[in-house]
Amino acid sequence: MNKKMLLSVLIIAFVGVAAVGTWANYVVSAESTGNTLTAGELGIELNRPSQRAFAVNGIIPDSKEQIEYKHLFFSEDEYFVNIRNTGNIPGQLFISSTETSAVPSLEENVKIYYSTIPNDPNPIEITGTPVDTGVVLNGGAFRPLYFWYSYKNVDSAIQNNEMGETLNVNMNFELRNPETSESTIPGA
Repeated sequence: MNKKMLLSVLIIAFVGVAAVGTWANYVVSAESTGNTLTAGELGIELNRPSQRAFAVNGIIPDSKEQIEYKHLFFSEDEYFVNIRNTGNIPGQLFISSTETSAVPSLEENVKIYYSTIPNDPNPIEITGTPVDTGVVLNGGAFRPLYFWYSYKNVDSAIQNNEMGETLNVNMNFELRNPETSESTIPGA
């Protein structure tokens, strides 16, 4: 190829690149300002009968080899706790308990149970590990939980040692934000 032809090709290529580089495109834009994202709030409030804890005196072991669920009573009424979400987002309710006694066998033989149903024949045992109650409370909503106890009948020598001893029970209620998916997020 001769020099003139090569020079002509290079000039045509340069003019083509220069023409593309100067080509006009329209661009418009708009701005949305003042947008905010605020974290939701979970809050919990417990309401109990007369705002008092339950105290059961004179409990006795169940019938041999049979667990009997006994309501926890407060005066004339059964004991319950109204749990209210004082926040503004839904909260999944979890419950756990800690039991202590001077006689460790009392902790093993007496169990505490809960249910969302006042006369549930099969309430759920409360353990030291938080258990999901299956209850979701929206902001401002409340739900009562009802409570029972059982006292397992074991060897009389062990239970004679438990006579007159006290089991202290602390119940812990937690609201956690429930697992969400895109289909449950507002505006998704």
